[in-house]
Amino acid sequence: MAGKNEGGDSGRVISEGHSAAPLFHRLWVFEDLEPRDAALQMALDRVLLETTALPVLRFYRWSEPCVTVGYFESLEQAAANHPGLPVVRRWTGGGSVLHTDDSPYSLIVPSMEPFVSVRPAESYRLIHGALARALRAALPGVTTAQETAPKRSSACFENPVADDLLLEGCKIAGAGQRRTRAGLLHQGSIQLGEKTFTQTWTFAALLATTPTPAPLPLEALERARFLLASKPGAAQRDRGDAARSA
Repeated sequence: MAGKNEGGDSGRVISEGHSAAPLFHRLWVFEDLEPRDAALQMALDRVLLETTALPVLRFYRWSEPCVTVGYFESLEQAAANHPGLPVVRRWTGGGSVLHTDDSPYSLIVPSMEPFVSVRPAESYRLIHGALARALRAALPGVTTAQETAPKRSSACFENPVADDLLLEGCKIAGAGQRRTRAGLLHQGSIQLGEKTFTQTWTFAALLATTPTPAPLPLEALERARFLLASKPGAAQRDRGDAARSA
């Protein structure tokens, strides 16, 4: 997937409820709906971050219920809290997330894009602002958290942070971020009891001027499988880069 950068313009939300400029010029949209296990999905995000030449929005599915934990959280504690379920470390921050009927997605931005230089809290606000507007087409009651709530547990969805999405006071969407020399990885979960996110293209059109459907590159999938086979756990190591809580 490596190639010449084809351009990307950073935008900015003016205020909640107002129109916003797209964050990118071009965006590849991968509706990657073949179910895969959590370890392979996390490895795919790492490979895409290291190889993509354009911003990527990827929606995907789990092959079975699972738990992902933030980069600095305890795998052992998550496994004890969810006996019998696979537990995999995300490459981003935040608490533990139980994945059953959620809609997981990743937004992957290569380092040459201006958006990568936007500070973490602001980039989180901009991305979730676009997601909120997409969701309001079907759920007009969606709001954004105005502040970070006191932490109640290690479970991500019990602890809304500023700019997480809420419906009737309950957190329905959260995310974690990580920045490396390759770019920005934003991993999110939308928890509405549905595995298929029906507002994918509304969301994509709010993120980019020209969202373009594309298949998941086979070479990325092959590289992710090789990464897991040759270095078990490699998709979860290297804690040197900052991660943002979800």
